[in-house]
Amino acid sequence: MALQSQTAATSGRSVAQLEDEVSRLQSAVQELAVLNDIAVSASKASDVADVLEVIINKSIKAIRAEQGSIMLVTEQQDAPLKTLIRQEDRTTGAVPYKVGINITGWVLQNQQLLVVDDLATDSRFPGIGSSTGDIKSVMAVPIRHRAKMIGILLAVNKKSGEGFSEGDQRLLGIISSQSGQLIQNMQLQEESRQRARMEQELSLARNIQTGLLPTDEPERDTMAVASYFEAADEVSGDYYDYFELPQSKLGAIMADVSGHGASSALVMTMLKGILQATILRYESPAQVVTELNVILCRLLPAEMFVTMVFLEFDASARTLRYANAGHNPLVWFRASKGETIEEHQPGPAVGILGSANYKIKELEMEPDDVIVTYTDGLTEAFNEDREMFGDERLVQAVDACKGDSAEGIVKGIMERLNAFTKDYAQSDDIAIIAIKVNG
Repeated sequence: MALQSQTAATSGRSVAQLEDEVSRLQSAVQELAVLNDIAVSASKASDVADVLEVIINKSIKAIRAEQGSIMLVTEQQDAPLKTLIRQEDRTTGAVPYKVGINITGWVLQNQQLLVVDDLATDSRFPGIGSSTGDIKSVMAVPIRHRAKMIGILLAVNKKSGEGFSEGDQRLLGIISSQSGQLIQNMQLQEESRQRARMEQELSLARNIQTGLLPTDEPERDTMAVASYFEAADEVSGDYYDYFELPQSKLGAIMADVSGHGASSALVMTMLKGILQATILRYESPAQVVTELNVILCRLLPAEMFVTMVFLEFDASARTLRYANAGHNPLVWFRASKGETIEEHQPGPAVGILGSANYKIKELEMEPDDVIVTYTDGLTEAFNEDREMFGDERLVQAVDACKGDSAEGIVKGIMERLNAFTKDYAQSDDIAIIAIKVNG
């Protein structure tokens, strides 16, 4: 009899242990099924919002909560959390609940699981129960990626009216652990797509820009012309061009549109089109700049403008007339005096003041004289010590190369610039035109 009792007791304990093991295995299978369901659904998502919606929908369904939400950590001190997805079980008929900052702030500060069985009586949040309506129980779990907290997964009210069980806590914790990697993966995909779009825009803008620049240098018996253009990593608005003017005169423009990116490239396209029409009515450099200014004041947004210099070279008379609209000064080597100087002619940039008045300045050119015009990407190029190349070095470079051809002068300027900047990356384009009077 004693042996039978002992066997029965042993059998009873073995059955209980077996049942407990079966229960744990069933829970593990259910957890794996939920995680697999989330992973499969998230793999079909197209953006972060879709991933978050999958996570919260599957979560409140798995733990049988009435509602839930996901908040991601931001860099803003006044709003460290941003609720991106809020979801409710529509079968309950409950209005959407809004959990107060006290609760989410607690999780953000402590960075650990928060379980509240009865919000009205929880000593950690005194007085908050009356302000949260029908919220009774709350469970909030930090979402982490590589130990860094990136968000909060929050569930509100069990449908049964009870508090959240240890099994619920375990499951939501496992879901949050997986969610960190899912969210991070999708954020990386979105960033990759955004970079691809930006690179495509950059390529388009660069193609627009280079397509506007001349492919050949103009030819004159009494002068030689050479140009150079170097694109920076970021598209800006550098533009230069040549024009055949009445009485065999040569026109040249050097312009710099403010800003960067596709908008600057589009303004360049517009500028070239307006110039083509303006040149048909050509009278003087001042007339060209004035007409451009009137038109661009109407077309450009308030924050954009264009600096430019328009040159008119009369080869037979060896004169240079020009109008400057807020652009860099010319660099002029005067052979008769053996000096290289900056030639200034002040004037406002175009696109700012519709009534602006632009004046013409005329220079008498002599054999071996050199004129260089450029954009500020040249003089504002930096070396590794964040020192600019500057106007003085440019004047010295032109002076050192004054005996060379127009092409040699441009090459010499760039050699000196590259020796100064070495491999330091530049953020602005560089455009140069050099004109040398033949003897």
